[in-house]
Amino acid sequence: MKKLLRSRDILFLILAGIGDIAEEVRDPMNLASLAYKNMYGFIPRRYSRSNFLQTVGRSLKTGDIEKIVKDDKIYLRLTPAGKTKVYRDFPILGLTKKWNKHWVIVVFDIEEKSKAVRERFRNKLKSLGFGMLQKSIWLSPLSIGEDMKEVIESIGLSKDAYVMEVSGFIFGDPKELVRRIWNLEELEEVYTRLRNRVDTVNQLLKKVSDRANKREAKLRKSQKSYEYDLTRKKREEMRAYLEFIANFPPLPKELLPKSLSNVYVIPK
Repeated sequence: MKKLLRSRDILFLILAGIGDIAEEVRDPMNLASLAYKNMYGFIPRRYSRSNFLQTVGRSLKTGDIEKIVKDDKIYLRLTPAGKTKVYRDFPILGLTKKWNKHWVIVVFDIEEKSKAVRERFRNKLKSLGFGMLQKSIWLSPLSIGEDMKEVIESIGLSKDAYVMEVSGFIFGDPKELVRRIWNLEELEEVYTRLRNRVDTVNQLLKKVSDRANKREAKLRKSQKSYEYDLTRKKREEMRAYLEFIANFPPLPKELLPKSLSNVYVIPK
């Protein structure tokens, strides 16, 4: 199922470093709104000031974020609990470190009478970024072996599932395996289309901005209308791009082809 971004997701992503925003955010009603504008062209309705205030309030109550004071100024930052949630929901954020070349392999044997449990477990593996090698063999290059113990126990599969961690391949090309399991060719096509559309809108907006100072005031009404249409288009393209990233398989850059090397970089 495609993951759609909620206002809480945007808040957590900003605090986690997406969009060149530091982990500690000062004056969130302004900085966060600026981040939304950079990402979308303007602030989407569902990320308006009132909605964002509610999101901040709820996250403070749940203990996912906290306020701190530095130099008489108030900042927001993720708590350990908040960091756990954002890294769980967006495994791509955990790919900043150099890959240790280890693989986590999950093997399970669940009876047909427990088909619903089996499907639930497969969906959970997908949500964690695992790829299916075979129907009952899934793997991931992320260091989440210990976390899988809790997942398996919560579903009640302690006697039916096994988790292994291996340090590398004896034979075979891991990049080719990743390309096949995660269908990277299709993702390359989608990524290229999205980037091209965002780049095209950004180029048009730049042209509009460059021409604005050269035109007479009486011409600027149509200029503003055209610019508004472009910013609305940018919002649509950026929303699609951000959701593409949110759903992109969490794979280390070392395993990605050159065409996807900048997939985690948010275009301005």
